Amino acid sequence: MTWCVIDLECQNIEHCGHVSTPHNPENYIVAAAFAKNQEPVQSWYFNSKQEALDSDWFKQALEGTKVIVAHNATFELHWLYACYPEELKQFFRDGGRIFCTQYAEYLLSHQTVLYPRLEDCAVKYGGTKKIDEVKLMWEQGYKTSEIPKDLLVDYLAGESGDIENTRIVLWAQLEVLRSQGMLPMFWERCASLMFNAFATYNGLYIDMPKALENQKLQEQAIQDAIKELSTYLPADLPFEFQWGSDYHLSALIFGGAIKYKTRVQCDPPKFVKAEKWQLLTGEYVDVGAANPLECVTFIRGANKGVPKVFKVDTDEPLLKWGEAEYKFKGLLDKTKLPLSIQADFFGKKAQFVGKRNLSDGTPVYSTGADALKALKPYLPICSVLLDFAAADKDLGTYYQRQSNGKVSGMLTLVDPNTSIIHHNLNNCATVTARLSSNKPNLQNIPRGDTSRVKEMFRSRFPNGRMLEVDYTSLEVVVGAVYSHDRNMLKCLEEGTDMHTLRLAGFFNKDYDTLRAIIKDDKHPEHDYWSIKRTWIKPISFADQYGASDKGLAYACGITLEEAQQFKATQKKLFPELSVFAEEKVMPEVRRSGAGNPQREMSNDGMFRIYHRGTFKGYSGTYYSFRERDMWRDGQQILDYKPTEVANYWCQGEASFIVQSACGAVIKALIEADFEGGQVLPVNTVHDAIYLDCASEELVIKWGRIVQRLMQETPKRLAERIPNLQKALYHEVAFPAVPEYGENLANKQHLPE
Repeated sequence: MTWCVIDLECQNIEHCGHVSTPHNPENYIVAAAFAKNQEPVQSWYFNSKQEALDSDWFKQALEGTKVIVAHNATFELHWLYACYPEELKQFFRDGGRIFCTQYAEYLLSHQTVLYPRLEDCAVKYGGTKKIDEVKLMWEQGYKTSEIPKDLLVDYLAGESGDIENTRIVLWAQLEVLRSQGMLPMFWERCASLMFNAFATYNGLYIDMPKALENQKLQEQAIQDAIKELSTYLPADLPFEFQWGSDYHLSALIFGGAIKYKTRVQCDPPKFVKAEKWQLLTGEYVDVGAANPLECVTFIRGANKGVPKVFKVDTDEPLLKWGEAEYKFKGLLDKTKLPLSIQADFFGKKAQFVGKRNLSDGTPVYSTGADALKALKPYLPICSVLLDFAAADKDLGTYYQRQSNGKVSGMLTLVDPNTSIIHHNLNNCATVTARLSSNKPNLQNIPRGDTSRVKEMFRSRFPNGRMLEVDYTSLEVVVGAVYSHDRNMLKCLEEGTDMHTLRLAGFFNKDYDTLRAIIKDDKHPEHDYWSIKRTWIKPISFADQYGASDKGLAYACGITLEEAQQFKATQKKLFPELSVFAEEKVMPEVRRSGAGNPQREMSNDGMFRIYHRGTFKGYSGTYYSFRERDMWRDGQQILDYKPTEVANYWCQGEASFIVQSACGAVIKALIEADFEGGQVLPVNTVHDAIYLDCASEELVIKWGRIVQRLMQETPKRLAERIPNLQKALYHEVAFPAVPEYGENLANKQHLPE
């Protein structure tokens, strides 16, 4: 099999938040190089964009090639698709594959090394650490085309250049991937990398008029929230309260003194001077208020006979700028808090008290989301503060905001010529092997029932439709098949609505009756129970991620009693799943960690030993856990964090299914040539795949195709990676639901 290592150096003019992007018309491929198997390196240098486009270097690279190899392959794929789209698509149609050495190293490190650098990988596997003159010139502001040709080509294709180092890394990584049983899993992930590259190249279309309209609504919502919050302020407050200040919020909620700038009396006291005439009797009167003949006058000179003006102290104190102190009584009555929550705010080991103090020595307590959610059941202002914070975050993150002469926010990254926003999907950024996204983060767009942000994401085609196909409760299904929880598997087989089932268990209601009420929007109790079903969702997710009783209460803004009741309901409903992390994952982490001690320097400058354990998923992906400082029974110990042990592997294995499905979808799209450019992959979000389609006919067609490919993926994986049969991937259904609409906020199910 022919492996072709490719590397490109491109013009690096910034565009909409991205450097060296092919979406800037001024950028182009300045230098290219490749090497097949053990053959010599070949390189090209281009003096212009047209020269690079006219070259046949990429056709030469593809002759006989079965695998394109690159470090951070998404970069190369963007440029190859921008410049040589037909050649690249044909390569994939002929069965060609991608191998990313950065992605491989990340997985081989068990996700402990994020964004591995080529120079570090090269040294690890026997390559050369080069003196990076080219990198230094980039840092000094040079454009790639301004770097001397010989220096740039040597950097790329010399004896210690990127091509040779990537080739050394490739052969070494292949052996390790094979020896650890990770290679089939890795090929699946590399196929998903193809999807990610095409999706981010296509980007998402932003309806700018709608975005600006919603921004005004968002700004008004913030003002309305501030108006409501202001009702909680003391009537005699002598300064402007800053809702973004943790000092001010802590004093308002918990009590304490705040210093503020104001006019204060001088020390010793001084008084405002007034201009007066002095009567012959010695009394002072206002200027002009007496007969000048009765006043003290100048006795000589030009002003002879004119009353003298004297500066005389008044009763009005003379003020200067200084500081005063205002004491807040505090809105919180801590005696109404459960003892365990009191301890977290006011106890000896309190987690919500900071090291800073207010002016009277009162601690600055946390007013972050976790603290506010913990207090929410006991203090009404917390709900308003959380809503205000969410609205303010939406404005600053997804719209645009001007501060200190700078404009920030997602809308600053929209291409003004196309209204397209090109985000990043990062393969090597999380400890769980999940994808992440940035510039901007389009994997964390707020839900449509909590925000209007999704309304701005619409099809780029005049009569187009956005397609979203989601796995149903994917991490729940993964937890069920790994734990072999009989009740959960039965529920999945019967198509039980898990959120309604948990709701019924929590409130001791009959599931079928409750389900019928929620489905019937004309039932008098429909609205009440629908809201409750939404309410229980985040509690379910937090519990699945291993949150303790208090952690569940704090994360979801419920009482400790409600959290305890929910966890008891879960254990009753799903006994095997509830203890899987504790009884199956944790023992393996401890066993593997016992033989893997590591040293680190603590804050006091002393070295200490901790352990790092792993759990290998049936996919072949390893998940790494390190011991952390924690308090247990009043003592500080090193141990593995239960929340990490509970959710890393589950997030990662669920993500692997989605990534494998993305690989299948991109192959089908390339085979169909994207329907002549009328069906475009644009994003993937944890458990969903997104396409932009030019018509309702195409969105329905590809909705069915994507749904089928997603539902078939677990069975296909079980054939490719037989170990996954232990998790019943070949037996259990993994349902996926397609929806479509003109934008991402207003969607409907595909017609039957």
